[in-house]
Amino acid sequence: MKKVLIFLIFININCYGGFKEELTSPVTTSARTPFLISSGLTLTSVFFQHSVGDPILENASQDKPLGRYSKYGDLMGHLVPNGLYILGMGLDGYLRDATHYQNALVMFKATVYAAAICTILKYSVQEKRPGSDNKRSFPSGHSTTAFAFASVAAAYHAWPWGVGAYSIAGLVGYSRLNDNAHYLHDVLAGATIGIGYGLGLYYLANNESSSTAVYLLPTIDGPPHLQVNFSF
Repeated sequence: MKKVLIFLIFININCYGGFKEELTSPVTTSARTPFLISSGLTLTSVFFQHSVGDPILENASQDKPLGRYSKYGDLMGHLVPNGLYILGMGLDGYLRDATHYQNALVMFKATVYAAAICTILKYSVQEKRPGSDNKRSFPSGHSTTAFAFASVAAAYHAWPWGVGAYSIAGLVGYSRLNDNAHYLHDVLAGATIGIGYGLGLYYLANNESSSTAVYLLPTIDGPPHLQVNFSF
């Protein structure tokens, strides 16, 4: 998996360029606000892990409310929707609407960047999974790629498709708790990374960036004053 990610990143950098802008897109584009909000929720879940996160995990893993449907959440977390979207939009771009090539490219990039950052964090943090000695718990890779898919699909298509895409991502995320594979903050961190790169690369592709503008404005009856405008 690591070798595949390294290869994809190499191809991405050399073929498409703009690595720095793409890497920082979650905080330099209009994705900044949802990315920061989601990051705040993740940090909050870490702070209240014992009082909130652990009880949620315990209830989900013991009651297993998803039942046999949990396997579909696990399946969707293995890049299935991402791959189908890339192939579908790529084929549609070839046969019918060339603009859909961009949809496929943004989905590909969002998946690659999100998965790469997730993998780096897994091997850096080395948090143990609940009830296991495996040290690849933080963040959830399933949630990362699922929310990368959902955010791109929701950005490009009408709201019913967005609701469906985020429902799939939600199923994937909850299935990780249902199967006792991740903590709540693992899932939220994965969602944060996925949303950050899904929206960030979408906005970057559509030339929508976050910016700060400073103006020196004159006044009639007083000295000039500064005005700072933030655009997200």
